[in-house]
Amino acid sequence: MVEENTSDVPPGNSPEVPQEDIEAAPVVTEEAPVVTKADTADKAPAAATNGVKFTETHDTPHPHFKWHAEVLVDGHDVYDVLVKDISMKGLNLVLDHNLQNSKLVKLHVHVPPPTSSSPHHVLEISGKITSTVYDSAEESFRSGVIFTEFTLESDRALLQSLLS
Repeated sequence: MVEENTSDVPPGNSPEVPQEDIEAAPVVTEEAPVVTKADTADKAPAAATNGVKFTETHDTPHPHFKWHAEVLVDGHDVYDVLVKDISMKGLNLVLDHNLQNSKLVKLHVHVPPPTSSSPHHVLEISGKITSTVYDSAEESFRSGVIFTEFTLESDRALLQSLLS
């Protein structure tokens, strides 16, 4: 039950908008059906299909690779990592160690050769860690790195050609 406020507003405190009657919200009286274990025992769970497709909105190409790399963290610890995706601006690393408190890294990214007779090329890149989270799908940590410097300009050109 809704009661109307009939008290007078003190002078100087009157609202700018004229007051209107407020209607009560409709009351829902229908009860939800009860589902028992027997009702669901022989039904397989349905796959989630919400019709929404994921669209990436990055402004630069960033293929998803699984390249091997070594990362020198804060000038002293070296870890073997996987590069999951890479762009001209940075990359994501997957590794067993939490780099949350680290800042600067030196990367040696092993680029697979175009043919089996060619040697691997190693990109030498300096970067800054921007984020670290635990990735339960990989059961490892994922760290985002922004590139600050390519050791060789030819490494930048090679990466650009691989991404285009």
